[in-house]
Amino acid sequence: MSDEQSEQTEETPEKTGGKKKLVMIVVPVIVVLAGLAGFFLRGGETAEAAVPTTIPVIEGDVIEVDTMTVNLIGEEGRYARIGFAVVLDSTADSGAVGKKMPLMRDATLTVMTEFDSAELQTAEGMERLRHELSDAVVTIFPDGEVIRAVLTELIVQ
Repeated sequence: MSDEQSEQTEETPEKTGGKKKLVMIVVPVIVVLAGLAGFFLRGGETAEAAVPTTIPVIEGDVIEVDTMTVNLIGEEGRYARIGFAVVLDSTADSGAVGKKMPLMRDATLTVMTEFDSAELQTAEGMERLRHELSDAVVTIFPDGEVIRAVLTELIVQ
C-alpha cells in the first residue's frame, strides 16, 4: 500500500500544477481580450485621443445693440425695455458684426416672446434671458465672431 500512496502523492502535485499553469495562461489572455474589446468599442481611440482639446477663446470688442422696448406676450399693457451687447472674439471684425445688427434685433424680439414679466424680474429669469439671447446671436454668426450676449439694461413695467 505504501507504493500506491506514493503514486497518489506524486500525481496530486502534477494535477495541481497543471491547473495553476492553466489559470496563469487564461487570466492574462482574458485581460488582454477585455482591453482590446474596450479599445475597439471606443472606436480605436487611445485614452489621450479621447480627451478633447480646446482652444481658449479670447474675448475682443463689445458691441452694444440698440435698446429696445417690447410688448410682453400674454400680458396686456406689460412691456420690457431691454438693452444688451455682444462680446466678440478677439479676431472678429466689429464692422462686419455691426452690419448684422437688424438680425440681432429680430432675434431679440423672438426670444422676448418666451418671457413674462414675473420671470424677467427674477435672477433666474435674467440668467435664462442672457442664455437665450446668447444662443440666438451666436447662431447668426456661425464662424464664431460672437461669443456671447450680455445684458446692459432690463426694465419691466
